Amino acid sequence: MSVGVTVSGFLDNLSRLNLQQLSLRLVVLVAPMVALVAEARAGAHVQTWFIVLVVIFCAVSALLPDSHTGLLVVLTVGLHWALALRDVTSAWVLVAALALLVFHVAGVLASYGPTSVVLDPLLLALWLGRSGVAAAVTALVWLATRVGSGLDLPANGLVLGAALLVVAGWTFLLAHRLVSTR
Repeated sequence: MSVGVTVSGFLDNLSRLNLQQLSLRLVVLVAPMVALVAEARAGAHVQTWFIVLVVIFCAVSALLPDSHTGLLVVLTVGLHWALALRDVTSAWVLVAALALLVFHVAGVLASYGPTSVVLDPLLLALWLGRSGVAAAVTALVWLATRVGSGLDLPANGLVLGAALLVVAGWTFLLAHRLVSTR
């Protein structure tokens, strides 16, 4: 198969985008930009070359939502935040995290099938519920971090160990529950 035929087929598939798929792919393109704006508002210096790099990654993610480029977008934006800013209690980190959550969910939904697929409303409702839970947990973790950072508590290995056991137990319970329902 020649490259011309492959490119032609790819462009033909893009021309069949319905409104739902077009909307999802626009969200994939725009949501990381919201995270970058939040990063800049939090005080980071976001350079032009970095914005161009993220836009390119987002464009590839929007065109090929089933590729691994979405992971590259999340890692790039998250790593830049971690290196450019040390403040994890800013409200802007919550905005950025929620923007990346929206990016992820839109990318997953866009990758469910060919460009012409129209997703079932029940599937969309399921993902809306899942996203709402993830957003609520994100907000609660941010709130706990904000409150905890103001308390200036001393380090305690026993408390850290107990917290890690709770997280490991919860992960095991969720994994067991997800596997048993299939």
